Amino acid sequence: MPPREHVADPARIHHEWDADLEPVLSINSGDVVHYDLLAAGEGQVWPGATYDEAKLDFDTIYNLSGPVHINGAEPGDTLEIEIVDLRTGDWGWAAFLPGMGLLPEDFPDGYVRTFDLTKGDTTTLVPGVEIPISPFLGVMGNHPGDPARQLPFPPHRGGGNMDNRHLTQGTTLWLPVLVEGAQFSCGDPHAAQGDGEVCVTAVECPMNASLRFRLHKQGLAAPSFRVPPAAVSAKDALGYHATMGIDPDLMTGAKKATRAMIEWLVDEHGLTRADAYVLCSAVGDLRIIEIVDAGVWNVAMTMPLGVFQSS
Repeated sequence: MPPREHVADPARIHHEWDADLEPVLSINSGDVVHYDLLAAGEGQVWPGATYDEAKLDFDTIYNLSGPVHINGAEPGDTLEIEIVDLRTGDWGWAAFLPGMGLLPEDFPDGYVRTFDLTKGDTTTLVPGVEIPISPFLGVMGNHPGDPARQLPFPPHRGGGNMDNRHLTQGTTLWLPVLVEGAQFSCGDPHAAQGDGEVCVTAVECPMNASLRFRLHKQGLAAPSFRVPPAAVSAKDALGYHATMGIDPDLMTGAKKATRAMIEWLVDEHGLTRADAYVLCSAVGDLRIIEIVDAGVWNVAMTMPLGVFQSS
């Protein structure tokens, strides 16, 4: 049978991994599914909303589309997902929340800001600071298996809430199949995010997505992905500024690097500390620079200079 195209019903959403859910579609290997995905926090945050106005509910914050049943998929197989097309909606939001993120002790109060995504390839944080739009889905996953019901985060052995900014249009993802039919779901669309998502959100947004699925009758050691040249982010093309956190503890090193970057953004570019933290989450990348030197980690936070219009 030749490959077919399908449309997932946008009204069929769920908020957790649940093996008892009726599939929204049953498809064959090679088929394409088109999605109209709600933003995380749809109805809980809206354009122009402040933290005090927002009604964030983590029990229902993720609006996942699916599950999609892949005919013939069995535990031990591999599901290949080709990311054919991603298009953001008109607006997005970012936040940090009390007790969450990389630096909750530094930012005890909540903060929400929203973004206009209609003006082109970037969105404005503040005048003079432009965040490049690079859409991807924060959640793509097969049902993780036992137990039958699980929270939508953190990520799991079948993928899930990976928040992997490299899974952009043109990229291919491979996930292990852990239950009959794979029971694939996706959601949590992002317009932009750095490696680390340090403030606990990206630029969250609605999105139209098209994914092609292929089933492989062999196993997979770990979720994997491939980024071809056309899909590689160009955000570092003008170079970047980096701060390093050197410490025997990975988390402490990451915090040191991020705190130093926040201070640089405040001192060098006049951002508020809140907006600097959001910018680190939206475009800054945490990187392990060195790991093998006598038990001391070197973790860097890099900030692409191209986000600053003066560059």
